[in-house]
Amino acid sequence: MVLYDLISRNIKIKRRTFVALGCISGLANALVLALINNVAENISDINRENHILYYLALFSLTIAIYGLTQQRLMTKAARTVERAIAGLRVELFECVRYTELSTLEKIGKERIFNTLSKELQTISQSAQLFVIIGQSITLVFFTSLYIAYHSFVAFLVISVLIMLGASIHRLRANEIQKNMQLSFESENMLIQRLSDLLDGFKEVKLSVPRADDLEQEFIADSTRARKAKTTTQTLFATDFVLSQITFFAATGAMVFLVPMLSNVYTEVVIKVTTASLFLIGPITSIVGGIPIYTTATEAANNVLALENELKQATQRGKNKEARATDIRTFEEIRLEGAYYQHNRPAGDRPFFVGPVDLSIKPGQITFITGGNGSGKTTFIRMLTGLYELQGGQIMLNGHGVSSAELDSYRSLFTAVFSDFHLFKQLYGIRVSSQQEIDDWLVFLEMNNKVSVENSEFSTTDLSTGQRKRLALLSTILENRPVYIFDEWAADQDPIFRRKFYEQVLPKLKARGNTVIAITHDDAYFHLADVHLKMVEGQLMEHHTVENEGAPS
Repeated sequence: MVLYDLISRNIKIKRRTFVALGCISGLANALVLALINNVAENISDINRENHILYYLALFSLTIAIYGLTQQRLMTKAARTVERAIAGLRVELFECVRYTELSTLEKIGKERIFNTLSKELQTISQSAQLFVIIGQSITLVFFTSLYIAYHSFVAFLVISVLIMLGASIHRLRANEIQKNMQLSFESENMLIQRLSDLLDGFKEVKLSVPRADDLEQEFIADSTRARKAKTTTQTLFATDFVLSQITFFAATGAMVFLVPMLSNVYTEVVIKVTTASLFLIGPITSIVGGIPIYTTATEAANNVLALENELKQATQRGKNKEARATDIRTFEEIRLEGAYYQHNRPAGDRPFFVGPVDLSIKPGQITFITGGNGSGKTTFIRMLTGLYELQGGQIMLNGHGVSSAELDSYRSLFTAVFSDFHLFKQLYGIRVSSQQEIDDWLVFLEMNNKVSVENSEFSTTDLSTGQRKRLALLSTILENRPVYIFDEWAADQDPIFRRKFYEQVLPKLKARGNTVIAITHDDAYFHLADVHLKMVEGQLMEHHTVENEGAPS
């Protein structure tokens, strides 16, 4: 069972305890039926012998046993499943953490969000149901034994009809699973469409055709999800109705068929009929729980599929126990024949960057220019190790950087990318002095808008330019050897743009940091030690700037 294997993978499930509690609960439930039938059959003798209180006490004890064991069973199951879900959540988080950027881009954040939220939640919500189904199966078993004790023919009849009802669902299992997978894929696309709407809201508002097309795609995906779910629920509804009809047939067989097939007394017919009616609750629970169980099983399959894809796509996760060395100095970073090509569908023109030969020295300010789509961002990801090279190598202090050493190599860099994310909390940043933070907030002209308390920004609800200043503050506090700025000044006003180039960058250089900035601000090219230009994936040294471009 996929679902059981997934839950039991990281925790030890005491199956004997669950089986024992389930059997006691089911047996106690079945004993309630036996007691009621026995008392009803012998009520006159019981009253005459004044044993009514004895049977009432026995009845109450049986109910108490059932209640205690059932409550214990459901609580234990919930704790076990939630502990397993917590472990799975952390495990998936680690899988994502240790995967590579190219793999993450291929899988898509929508699928990861959907799996970590919706699919794990589906498994979590099914915990109590599993117990109810298990206890119902136990109850059906003991009640069937009770029926067999009174009439073996009745037992055979009801067993055949129950198996017939179970086979109805089994025949439709593949079709149900296919529709559930289609529903999962459609919901992933819905999340992507919604992300497009929210992340690109400004662009959508500026173009009615874009908004119309996006809405049409959203409607189409929603329709596919609706049809898949409707088909699945229709199959479940049909199964449920057929199961109920089978159950009614079983009850009718106790009255009409069993007396014809065997010589039974009237009281036996009454008992087995009552017992068959007693089965309606647990059988309904089992049949009604099948859709939820099937959904949870499919959710488990989706979780395992994502996990396997993350692990198979990269071997980095195997080295996660080896802590990366935090490198704080370097003598030279050299790219030798560095090459990377994006995977594109067959027929599309391939795009690649490289081969690149480049040397970077400590304390150097390097500007990179080039047109949109020329490969600047891809190059930066190659340089920082976010994209593993498909050709050539990265040399650090004269030694080649292996795949196992990439995490250590990446610790050289801190960056504010063009599509940066501003963390509200200063993760991984250890600042010795609050005064240092306050001084930088004043310098970045953000002290009247934001404060930092307990390593957390008081707010990030700011303009893009202001959020970039806070991202810059985060990198400054990290104090890594190499700073990457991808069009950082593009959202700043002219005064602060000048401050960035003429004060921030010199400050960083003065304390020994290396700066690599993608920029189009030609008025400040003279501040760079090296000026590189990217043209159609090829990086070349434009010229070493001395005085050209300096403002008069």
